[in-house]
Amino acid sequence: MQPQVIAGRYEVVRAIGSGGMGTVWLCRDSVLGREVAVKRVGALPGEPAAAARAMREARIAASLNDANTVGVYDIVDQDDAHWLVMEYVDGQSLAEQIRDEGPLPATRAAAIGAAVAGALARAHGRGIVHRDVKPGNILIDRSGTPKISDFGIARAHADDQLTQTGFMTGTPSYLSPELARGGDPTSASDVWALGATLYNAVEGRPAYEAQANPLATLQAIASGSPRPMELAGPLGGPIAAMMDPDPAQRWDMATAADRLQRVADGDRTMALPAGATFGGAAATEVIPEPVESTQRLEPAALPAAAAYGPSGPPPEPARSGRGGWVVALVLLALVAAAALAYVLTNGFGSNTPTAGSTTTVTSTQTRTQTSSSSSSSSSSTSSSSSPTSTTSKARTSTTAPPRDNAKLVKFMEGYYGDVTKAGKRDQTWQLLTPKMQAAAGGRDGYEGFWRTIKSVDIRDQQPNAAKGTVRIDLTFTRLDGSDSEETHQLTLVPQDESGDRWLIDSDSRV
Repeated sequence: MQPQVIAGRYEVVRAIGSGGMGTVWLCRDSVLGREVAVKRVGALPGEPAAAARAMREARIAASLNDANTVGVYDIVDQDDAHWLVMEYVDGQSLAEQIRDEGPLPATRAAAIGAAVAGALARAHGRGIVHRDVKPGNILIDRSGTPKISDFGIARAHADDQLTQTGFMTGTPSYLSPELARGGDPTSASDVWALGATLYNAVEGRPAYEAQANPLATLQAIASGSPRPMELAGPLGGPIAAMMDPDPAQRWDMATAADRLQRVADGDRTMALPAGATFGGAAATEVIPEPVESTQRLEPAALPAAAAYGPSGPPPEPARSGRGGWVVALVLLALVAAAALAYVLTNGFGSNTPTAGSTTTVTSTQTRTQTSSSSSSSSSSTSSSSSPTSTTSKARTSTTAPPRDNAKLVKFMEGYYGDVTKAGKRDQTWQLLTPKMQAAAGGRDGYEGFWRTIKSVDIRDQQPNAAKGTVRIDLTFTRLDGSDSEETHQLTLVPQDESGDRWLIDSDSRV
């Protein structure tokens, strides 16, 4: 039955919500002349008393005092019931917006998520875990400000457990895999729940198909993968990172707030972090295949370009445990090689090309990958032993040549030169690994971003072809005339041993 006045002060206007956490009434505060929301708090099954939960929620919400958290003003008693007096948010819940409008644009959902993540990050900083993050608990006022509500089952780390052992708290569709398997709530489980909430916001449906039996939903979350995203666009990567099934691999809430704000501000290049999995596709970091064994030796103590002599590199050192005699043999081989180099260069003349000169060039090229200064030194040493054109034609080694930084630089220049041309994006799209294509939000998200960019200027590159990485400084010029300077760290996977073609595997802004 609807009360008329609560605690002799709050005049009831109408009911504005109800659920497992209690009925909420819109009231007018007759003392301060403002509208407030007043919630009658009932006991959860297994709780010793409703008063304990009411007081806990009041204390937690009051301690946060956050612009993106629904504030609690007071707690009053009437008719042996406990009532929370809260800030009235004139607007809709996120669940209602999804119901009325369908899937939300990615940037709008990201802005909502960033604000809520910021509030939850501050709560986590105080040792408070919400435990029931979901669309129905995110309220959005008429100005568009989102606020996280209902800390009714939130718990500070220092609190005693107020629910009985085995009683599930939270909404099944938004319980993380570890909670679905019976684990304890942590800040990481809040991150997963917010990721699932944003999934629902941009896709217009939950990440896991609704089941009539809540236990079936929990089983699907604990052992299965969410449905693939189709509409998430640039929000796909952050959602995947937040919903990683491994709590240790998820972003923390502060990181989520930062990355979501980037998407809200228009960043469409958010990469899926290495190790994240989503929709059954593993986003593992791919390590380029090793090049020839000269790159795995320690050449620092040997002269550049003459480390192994014209006879080529010695056999690869044995793994640990095979005995010191192997090291001795390697050293003897090096001494013999150096002696042979002396005889060949001083006894027969340095201008005579030899079959071994091919390996000398290979050794030199290996060192040019480490720094530009060693490149000039190696080039001069190489040319002194034989002409460059002769050695390139005489290459007879069956091992793959080391990958060249210059070729990686050329590849990146070609990619960023072509990607802004609509007619070339079929080709540039194929230069992304499946993981990177998913992180870009699929083909639609990829096109959606690049069709807004007029040109990309590469200001500087720091390539490491041996590791398959490049740090690159870019200036994006948009069609509206605005521009931005950004630095990105990319990892790449070689398509072959030539070093001419690569696949971009991840792209993170630094």
